[in-house]
Amino acid sequence: MQNFSRALKVAINYWPSLLLAMLCSLGVALIWGGNIGAIYPVMEVTLAGKSLQAWNAERLVESQNRTAAIQQELQLLANRPLNEKEHHRQNELKTKLQSEEAIQIAAARMQPWLVRIFPVDPFHTVLAVVGLLVATTLIKSGLLVANEWLVARVSNDITRDIRRQIFDRALVLDKASFQAHGTSAFAAQIIYTADQLARGLANALGGLVREPLKIIACLVGAGYICWRLLLLSMIVAPLAGFFIYWIGRKLRAVSTRILSQSTGLHEVMLESLGNLQTVQAYCMENEERQRFARTTDDMRNYSMKVVFYTTLSKPVIEVFGLGMIAVTMLGGAYLILYRQTSILGIPICDAPLSAPQMLIFFGLLVGASDPLRKLGAVMQFVNAGIIAADNLYPLLDMPSRIVDPPNPKPIAKPHRMLSLRDVHFGYQADRTILQNVSLDIPFGSTVCIVGANGTGKSTMMQLVCRFYDPQSGSVEIDQTNLKDVAIQDLRSRIALVTQSTELFNRTVIDNIRYGKTDASDEDVRLAAVQAHADEFITKQLRHGYQTPVGPGGQFLSGGQRQRISLARALLRKPEILVLDEATSQIDMHSELLIRDSLAQLKGKQTILIITHREALLDLADVIYEVRNGELVEVSTFRSAAA
Repeated sequence: MQNFSRALKVAINYWPSLLLAMLCSLGVALIWGGNIGAIYPVMEVTLAGKSLQAWNAERLVESQNRTAAIQQELQLLANRPLNEKEHHRQNELKTKLQSEEAIQIAAARMQPWLVRIFPVDPFHTVLAVVGLLVATTLIKSGLLVANEWLVARVSNDITRDIRRQIFDRALVLDKASFQAHGTSAFAAQIIYTADQLARGLANALGGLVREPLKIIACLVGAGYICWRLLLLSMIVAPLAGFFIYWIGRKLRAVSTRILSQSTGLHEVMLESLGNLQTVQAYCMENEERQRFARTTDDMRNYSMKVVFYTTLSKPVIEVFGLGMIAVTMLGGAYLILYRQTSILGIPICDAPLSAPQMLIFFGLLVGASDPLRKLGAVMQFVNAGIIAADNLYPLLDMPSRIVDPPNPKPIAKPHRMLSLRDVHFGYQADRTILQNVSLDIPFGSTVCIVGANGTGKSTMMQLVCRFYDPQSGSVEIDQTNLKDVAIQDLRSRIALVTQSTELFNRTVIDNIRYGKTDASDEDVRLAAVQAHADEFITKQLRHGYQTPVGPGGQFLSGGQRQRISLARALLRKPEILVLDEATSQIDMHSELLIRDSLAQLKGKQTILIITHREALLDLADVIYEVRNGELVEVSTFRSAAA
């Protein structure tokens, strides 16, 4: 509930809309109770054949007569000593006197309005009241539409902001924290969970305010007729409240499991469809169908539990409403049939109730039961919203392990030296990948790193880009620890090309320009020429640089994707160019051409190369091999031509 309250607090920023929504809810509630209460004068008029003015005048006279009789009896009691029974009678008469005075004040205030607004003829009065009911119902419908629209706008605005915040959080999270949740988990939170929160907020700000106000309006009207009888009718409330609370707890528990299962569903779906070629190549379609079937079955089972508890809440509320009406019918029938004012010696009303009064009392209780029934559905969505908030806000509160220092230190452009100082690192605390790694890389040098798979070559590049921090030791640039450098300052100097190229579902030119959006078309073309991508772009792609590459670049071959990724890096003109198996899918002839292009950059950029291809090794000033987590120099070259 604490996290859901945080979402509700954000709604204060939209107070004008909420204020209008509250006023609309209040209007709906007043008209809801008023329309039921309006039946009372209609029944009085139609049953007695009187006008409202005559009915109100007679009510005033009758009240005045009762007041005179009460005052006379009180005067008699005041003139002699009283026993305990007479003291009780005196207090009862004083209460009745106050009630009669209230009736007289109300009748006196109503009379001028009744004379001014309503006709004298009883039938015409009925017509006027019915017309008023229709008009107020139309107004109520308009207010209801306005209320739901305003509340929906506020809840969707809040959810939109939370979606953006989660997306922003995912963008700045360190790699380890992001991978702990995974793309599918973030996708589920942004899409499904945020949608649950939106519905929860809409019901909390709308139905959870509007429906109780309607109940209060009806109960106030019923209490005005006979508040003690109203209290008697509420005798079943504690038991109903307990069952509603118990059902709410069960719903929250099941909703938590549904959100958890939805994450698993997204994970299986994205994983299977994202690796569709592998699935089909290894004939694993049946296995993936079974995995997806299991997750959907789990979702279905938990959804059915939600349906069960939601359905169970409806009869509980209906039984509560029926219990209220049953108690009222029994008590009311006893009071009317026997012209009594008390039940089992307990005072219920000051004067015997009339049949129209009791019918209106029943009508108001029925009117209260309808919003009470709707509250069951409202609470279902609110409970789901509470669970959604408990899943979303921990993500928003999750700190990134890679953050900017409080006071970042500046670095010269270009830098002079990139260094690793006695670096130890492991993705898991009990498994070290790099140990005692020390290395100095002067600006403008080309360094190649080789080694078997899994020895930590790519990990070194991850540390240089500060996707991770070493457990001990330091990575430095110009003798400044990368932890003391602004992340934006560091990464703006680096361009990274990896074996698993990452392209966006945009055009070729947009993918090359990514990271340097202000580059001209000519600059993009020159970078593509350097990466030897211009020829296939202009000759093989139907729309040239304006050709969409598809999701993940799926419309291109692996070699084409790598060349576009390389062009993107070269366009940035970085101080440090990191090539991690960047030509692994490129043919030998193209790789030799790319090597010649990179040779022209020697001395102008620091080039870090991880490769097994001899063509790129020829570029190296120095070659290192990673053996058992340690760095060993294996060969030295003075130039690319040496």
